[in-house]
Amino acid sequence: MEDLRHELRFAAICTLILDVLLWGISLVFLGWRLSVPIGLLLGSAGELCNLLLLRRTVVNAVYHGKTRDMAGYVLRVLVASAVIGVSLKVPQISAVCAVIPFLYPKLIFGVLATFPQKNSKKH
Repeated sequence: MEDLRHELRFAAICTLILDVLLWGISLVFLGWRLSVPIGLLLGSAGELCNLLLLRRTVVNAVYHGKTRDMAGYVLRVLVASAVIGVSLKVPQISAVCAVIPFLYPKLIFGVLATFPQKNSKKH
């Protein structure tokens, strides 16, 4: 369970770094637009909420023997849908920037899996 907390903390830090990086890139190409950081913050909050809900599903499966957690899945879909819906309805929020953070976990954990960990055990 400590590994999950460590990975979530790592994902949160990487999310912050990626948000700042994307905002910097958007400043170069789009200029100052307040909708970009607001969209990134909304999307990142949704992404981190999804990761926390996924952690709960994993903990329930491993420690409590729950093999199916449809409620957790539905909650994660509702969070993503709410973020996308709000970003499409509110003109002060960039919808593209709100969706991009939901792709971060693929990048973050893909890079994490590519590089071996220092304290991983070899069999």
